[in-house]
Order: sequence, then C-alpha cells, then structure tokens
Amino acid sequence: MPTFKLTPRPAKALRNLFCASVAAFALHACASAPSTLTADDLLSAPYALRGGEAFDVDRMFAAMPDWLSVEHGAASFDAGLGAMVVSDVRFALAGAPDAGLRAERAVIWGADPAAMEAVFSGAGSFTDMTPLFDRMSLENVTSEGVQWEAGAENASLSLQKLVIDGLAAKSYALAAKPGANDGAGVLRNIAAIMGSFAYDGVAYSDFSVKLNNSLGDKVAINVAEAFSRGYSAGDTEYQSLNGFSMSVDAFGGQPLVEVSDSSKPQKAAEKNPYAKILNRPPAETAREIVRHPTAFLAAAAGGGALSYEIDSAEARNISVSKALAWLAKWELPPITETDLIDLGQQTMTGYRQIWNGQPFYTVDYASISAADFYWLVPSHYEVTYRGAAYDMGVAMEQARHSMGPGMATEAAPQFEQMAQTLAALGLEKIAGDGDLSWRWNGETGDAAVTTSADIIDNFLLAYGVNVGGPSLFEWDAMARDETLAKDAVGGMTLQGADLVFTDNGFVDRAFAFAAAQNGAGSGEELRQAVSGMVRVSGLQAGQMNPRLTGYAKAIADFLDNGGTISVSADPAAPVELMQVQTAAQTAPQTLPDLLNITVTHTPE
Repeated sequence: MPTFKLTPRPAKALRNLFCASVAAFALHACASAPSTLTADDLLSAPYALRGGEAFDVDRMFAAMPDWLSVEHGAASFDAGLGAMVVSDVRFALAGAPDAGLRAERAVIWGADPAAMEAVFSGAGSFTDMTPLFDRMSLENVTSEGVQWEAGAENASLSLQKLVIDGLAAKSYALAAKPGANDGAGVLRNIAAIMGSFAYDGVAYSDFSVKLNNSLGDKVAINVAEAFSRGYSAGDTEYQSLNGFSMSVDAFGGQPLVEVSDSSKPQKAAEKNPYAKILNRPPAETAREIVRHPTAFLAAAAGGGALSYEIDSAEARNISVSKALAWLAKWELPPITETDLIDLGQQTMTGYRQIWNGQPFYTVDYASISAADFYWLVPSHYEVTYRGAAYDMGVAMEQARHSMGPGMATEAAPQFEQMAQTLAALGLEKIAGDGDLSWRWNGETGDAAVTTSADIIDNFLLAYGVNVGGPSLFEWDAMARDETLAKDAVGGMTLQGADLVFTDNGFVDRAFAFAAAQNGAGSGEELRQAVSGMVRVSGLQAGQMNPRLTGYAKAIADFLDNGGTISVSADPAAPVELMQVQTAAQTAPQTLPDLLNITVTHTPE
C-alpha cells in the first residue's frame, strides 16, 4: 500500500488537528455554484465527467498539506465515469498516525496534482482561486483509533457518503504577530483556511459522531443529510440540514453535584466528577474542555439524558469573508468598515429539547435574520417563533436533578411552591408565538426595538421603543475619551414607546391566586376591589395632573371588563433620557405631558 507522510513539528500536532477539524466543518458550514445544484445531485444522481482523464493519484495525495498523511489500496481509471477509482483510502494526521479516517472507496474526477502542489506548497496564487478537482466522492467512511487520555476518552465517526464538487483553493501566508496570545495562532489559521478555498457544493449523508469517557458519559450526534453550495472564502449562498439529533447521557444519569452541605466541601468536590472542569480559571477550563469534551457536555446537561432534535434547517446568503480577512491579520477592523458581516436568513422546523424522554421545549418553526452589519453591530435583526411550547414542570425537574440529592432535598419545598404557583396561573405548560425586531442606524444612532409574545389561553404582550443616541463614530470617540464617555447617556433620547397587553384568561387566574394566598375572598371580589381603589386613586392623582384620572379610568375599565390595555408615549420631539430620569425623581406628575403618554382600554 503506497504511503505518503510529511511530518510537521511535534508542537504543531494538536493545532493542526484542530485546524483540520474546523476546515472539515467549514466544508459544510460555508459554500460558487449554479443555484440549481442540490443534495440529490451530489449524493444520488449518476455523474460522469465527459473527457475525463487519468491522473497520478500518488502525486495528488503526496501534494496534500504536510500535516496530513494518506494511504490507499488499488487505483484505476474508470472510462465510463471519467474518474479515478481508489480503494481503501486512509487519512491521518502526520503527528497522530494511529488515529485516522478510512474510506472504503474514493472516486475522483478531474484532479490536477500540479495545481495542488503549487497551492499547498505556497507557490500558488495568493489572490485567485485555482481549481483542484472537479469532484470527489468518499464512500462508507469510518474512524479508527481515536482515543486520548490513556484511553479514558474515545470517539468514533462514520458517514455513508461525502461529496465535494468543484473545489478550488489559493495559497496563504500569515505575517508574524509578536505579542499575540497563544490562541491567536489557531484562530488566525482557521480564518486563513476558511478564506483560502471555494467550492460549488458539498453534501454528506448518514453522519454520526460518538464520544465516550470512563465516567460513563456518552454523547452522540447524528445528521441524516447536510448540503451546502456556493461557498467562496467565507461567503455562502445556501446550506441545509435534515434529521439532526444530539444526545448527552450524563454520568450514567446521575446528578452533577452530590451534596450541598457547606460543612462537607471536600466530600462534595470528591464526588463531583466534573469539578476539574468547572472549578478552574477560564484558560485552564478551555484546555480541559479540549481534553475532556464528553465530560464538559455532560456537565452542561446537568445529569440525566438530554437530547436535541431538528427536523430541518436552512440558511441563505451568509457573508463573513471580510471579517475572516481581518481575523487572519489579527487586527480589529476600523469602524469605517461598515459591511463586514451578513448572517443572512436562517430557518428551522421541528425543534425539540428532551430530558429523560420528556420533551420540555419544542418549536414548530423559527426564523432568524441578522443582516447588514454596521461594523460589528447588526443593523437589522429579526427573530420569529411559531408554535413554541415549554413545559415548566419538566424543566424544574431537570434543575432539581442537576442539583443532586443534597441540594434537591433542601430546595424541594421551593420547587413545589413554584410548581403550584405556575399551575394556578396557567403557566405550567405554555405555548404560543413570539417575534423580536431590532433596527439600528449606525450613522445617526437611531434604534428601534419591538417584541411580542402571544401565549395561548393567557395573554398577548407587545412592546416597542424608539430611541436616539450617539452614532457609531461618536461611540468610538467616547470610548477613547473618558470625559466624553460620561455624557453617553445624556446624548440618548426617547422618541417613542408602546406597550399593549391583551388578556386571554391570565388576569382572572392571577387574581384568584392572589385572593387564595391572602384570604381575600374570591378572585372576582379582589379584582373588583382593586378596580375601585384604582378609580379613587385616579381622582386624587388628577389634582396633580388631569391625565392621571384618565389613565386610572382606562386601567379600572380593563380590570372590570378585560380586553386590551394600551400605553403609548409619543413626545412631540425626542426627549433626553437624563431629562426623563430627572423628572421621574423630582416631579413624576410632569411625565405624562413631557412624554405625551396615553393609556387606552379596548373592550373584548
């Protein structure tokens, strides 16, 4: 079996492993291709390269980066496919030869070994992408020998098929950065790698990764199918994922923390298998996470069996190429760079979060748009949830379980009281829709935020606020001058605000609960009593400002009849926030006129 190995410096082995993993992930996460290319085109449809020619497979593999070694079995040219067919291909890091990935078969169309030699040796173009191959397919890929920490940690990977279409790349080099921290080299190389290649499409099917450790923790990640197209140096046209699941079986289902008795701190530490990860400074914690990823995920799960599932997800028009270029240089981009990032539009259907077999957070549909960044701040951000449901009972049970027997016993009364409160208010299981919108003009500083939550059989709550503030350039100047920074809040203004609350049964339950807790009769009696007090208080407050009487009447009418209560602030001109704060502290009765506040009741 021919073998090609070029050994890097030992100190680079772990770094190269990490960079290789990131590059492999980038092949899915980021993707210039015809818009008609689909996952089926790559994974299922027959493919042949007309006029395809044989090439030197050995030379191609020898041209790979020096941190990668490749072994293979027989290689032959298939005239019908117009491709080289290679059996038993094994990829491994030169610094860790015992661990590797083995493909039962590789089919490679239109490869250019000479172009690979130029690109990977640094002799290729540093500006233009050079085509490396037309297409490559790896079939029945499995990992072998992936273990560390003397066998206490191990992992396995498998996938049915991986196809990369139209791969091109360019050479890159990183200038030295004296004084940069240890992690800078890894991040710079990741950015440089992601900015140095392009492809028409990538797809893979039946992907599985499993992590295990000697504590009994287990992590499994599965993807039925993933696809990406139109990637170039960090800009992605489209990507999709179907049938994703991730499960974490933490410490054999045992709690994360054993006891809470402060008189036994040593015993608690000894029985917490994750203390070595959780109780360290950030830098050490990061290193422990790399060494013990399974334990870290188990600690995050908090004990028990936690799983996540997504039926499908899509993303369109992502652009991070400019940001990657600055990261590779290890420089903070100037604020004049106002088009650095666009995270495009992302959608997801069928999200489920499950603990010990019980779904406690599900979403039928979600969409996120984070477009048009102004420097590093999104100027347009929108989130939409449809058909979201949350089971507070299961969530609290998970929290109790993660505390461990000692703490869970002590906290049991509080948990029980909380559960009873939520049940009485109709919030033990909630479902509904939600929206969030953010708009920001970096040149003027104006911003607008709106949010709404429609909780079925409870209430609809919507809120919006418009503010004015320093522009990005003004914020930058204040950050450099402490005397100016003190005036930051003074430069912000309130332009308007709205709040709308529609009752769909929640208010009745809230008054019934309050009445039962305080022995104040029935909920309806308490509600009418509070309404009466509001009316009387409004008449008295009207002596300070007549608007207050109208506000009180609208609130009392809402308490009597339900429906919708709306509050709006619409000042004739923007009002400085410092002026609002001063008025609230010294003359609150002037706020209704200062902000032109209206309160309106709308019956059902």
